[in-house]
Amino acid sequence: MKRKARRSTVVACPFCGEEDELFVDPGGGEHQSYTEDCAVCCRPRVVHVEPGEAPGEPLVWLERGE
Repeated sequence: MKRKARRSTVVACPFCGEEDELFVDPGGGEHQSYTEDCAVCCRPRVVHVEPGEAPGEPLVWLERGE
């Protein structure tokens, strides 16, 4: 079974502002949304992934989780 390589992107935590590298799994689909704790402040952040303007380049953004 072939699998697409994971891509990484750098994003800033919406709570503490620290930058962190996230890995996007293309096998998860074009549209993804999941909660992940910040590695620095341990607060929950919601990660959103959508298709970007360039083919194969995802658009990733974070918002505060509850």
